[in-house]
Amino acid sequence: MKKISLAILFLLFLIPTVKAQVSKAVTPSWVSEVDYKEAKINKDNVTQGTAILLFDQQVHVPKKIVYYRIVTEVIDNVGIQSASTISTEYDPTYQKLKFHTINIIRDGKIIEKLNPEHFQVIRREMNSENYLYDGSLSAIMNISDVRTGDIIDYSYSISGFNPIHKNKFSSSFYLNDYEPVGFLNVDILTREKIKYKLFNSAKEPTITKSDNLIKYSWRVSNPEQVEFEDNTPSWKIIYDMVLVSNYDSWKEVVDWSVEVFSKQGNLSNELLDKIEEINNAFETQGEKVKATLDFVQNEIRYLGLEYGIGAYQPFPPSKVLEQRFGDCKDKSLLMTTMLNKMNIEAYPMLVNTTLKHTIEEFLPSPKFFDHCVVKVIDKNENEQWFDPTMTNQGGNYYKTYFPDYEYGLVIKKNNFEFDKIEASENNRTETVEEFTLDEIGGGANLKVTSVYYDGDADNMRSYFKMNSLKSIKNDFENFYANYYSKVTSLQTPQIKDNVQENEFRVYEEYQIDSLWTPMENKENFISASFIPSTLSGILYPSSKEERNNEFAIAYPINKYHDIKINLPTTWNVSNDFSMINSAGFYYDWKVDYNKKSNQVEVTHILKTQKNHITNNEILQYQKDLKEVDNNFGFTLYISSDASGMSTIPNLEENIIIGIIKAFFSIGVWVLIIAGVIVFIYLNRKKKEL
Repeated sequence: MKKISLAILFLLFLIPTVKAQVSKAVTPSWVSEVDYKEAKINKDNVTQGTAILLFDQQVHVPKKIVYYRIVTEVIDNVGIQSASTISTEYDPTYQKLKFHTINIIRDGKIIEKLNPEHFQVIRREMNSENYLYDGSLSAIMNISDVRTGDIIDYSYSISGFNPIHKNKFSSSFYLNDYEPVGFLNVDILTREKIKYKLFNSAKEPTITKSDNLIKYSWRVSNPEQVEFEDNTPSWKIIYDMVLVSNYDSWKEVVDWSVEVFSKQGNLSNELLDKIEEINNAFETQGEKVKATLDFVQNEIRYLGLEYGIGAYQPFPPSKVLEQRFGDCKDKSLLMTTMLNKMNIEAYPMLVNTTLKHTIEEFLPSPKFFDHCVVKVIDKNENEQWFDPTMTNQGGNYYKTYFPDYEYGLVIKKNNFEFDKIEASENNRTETVEEFTLDEIGGGANLKVTSVYYDGDADNMRSYFKMNSLKSIKNDFENFYANYYSKVTSLQTPQIKDNVQENEFRVYEEYQIDSLWTPMENKENFISASFIPSTLSGILYPSSKEERNNEFAIAYPINKYHDIKINLPTTWNVSNDFSMINSAGFYYDWKVDYNKKSNQVEVTHILKTQKNHITNNEILQYQKDLKEVDNNFGFTLYISSDASGMSTIPNLEENIIIGIIKAFFSIGVWVLIIAGVIVFIYLNRKKKEL
């Protein structure tokens, strides 16, 4: 593996351009000429002023070369900017880039534009915000004199496959796009048969043989555009797609991974000392696992240097400890190595964080994973999963939050199938807001107690570690300022962190100058609304009721929001409740009035029960969501000229507080008592969760 010191790495990142030469070469002889001129594009479907007439991708597996040709027409002047810029990426540790043509076709004439000296090669590091550095270079050229109506036709080849795969080939190819494409071509040349799998409307390939090569060809004219639908789950394959692979089974992928992860080298004295320290400090296996997890999570920072084979092969554990940084596979191998030395069974495990269960539908290949975690099997045969890239996690061995990755491939000799990961945590959050009203038309004191569990507790713990108390105070104050005017925080938020049980408590207190605002639809009336703010933004309606894809919802979510309103005097309140058990969520709403304490308590409970709504459930989901809307807000309203009523005796006889469910069906309630009309009710507030 190529070793790069941090000092050199730092200098490299400071340099915007890299001394590298883009070479010019003739088109390889094995490339097939593709005619796109008969393809027609409906220009009404074109966005941003350009249309892709041809996207051509041809792979010569034995030569380890991928050829690309892209032909773009400038439909409108707004497309000149993007059409004039050619950019492609490659990894210089094992790949070489050669351009074959860059032409402008104008009025049927070809204007050659390819000049290697006009290229800039730039180190961009698109994932640097995630602390991942893959060393890729971007070759960029800006074409001069591009005009509306021009056709830009360019082609290039990238030679070299990652040597870590040892001549095993696998990849994925899309046969349509969100944008219209005139003609799309995929050719794969190989000496041996390859396995392929089709998704959605992808057609069978044309298979031909020539010069001891087998060619698989997919040629699509005017492929159907992918229709965008809001909240499509990340695991849903929406494109016409082809997977290819010459891995025979997932066992072969595991065997390859075992070999890649086995190159650990000798363990350093520093690492052995750390292992012994943890082993001696704790008695049970669970305690040792959690202590090791804490060390790898919090003392080994996350940083990935993924050049060449480094994208797949982890650094040796001793090296990771020495440099005190590593990516997911580095940290996972370090953790499992430490546990194995303590005679605890543990393995790295590959997952795909977005595909989740859909990974089972893919052909075997290590390329289809994007993350590495750890599986532990204790002496009682209990299986637990841990993500060493997370930080500041609370809980014990049996209660440490693990994301809902669903399926993982354990790197264990002779393993041949996926683990189904059973998520046991539910991310429960409990919020209690207590409003003490000064007087009708006046302000209120607000005390808030929030208790976070599981992953929510981990997130809040990290939030308080990452931010100053001053900025946190401002953030919290601004949050309530979205709902009430003139909110003042009376103290810096106080916390109580039970790390062992992974419970994180936050205490807040505010003074609200005024809860009351004029009502738009009732002249001379004012109202005060109370919204379960922690439930806002969790559930959304679909933009349409007939869908092609499932509708994704946040999961797991478990929110309890309790609003207590201490009224200035005794009022007459009706209790009420509602419960919705939908396919994707459970919602419980209840109003309870304690006449003795003059307190109204409005309780909201929301749980999501899975991560998506199916097509045949969407209509009921939309209906249930509207019912949630009806109970989402609690509103008091009163005539504005009754601001002094809090001093009138026997106020309970003069005020009606009710839950008006059939207000318009029974007519307008009119009460004239001593010249004052008072209406206070639970408002059917229209607000999206």
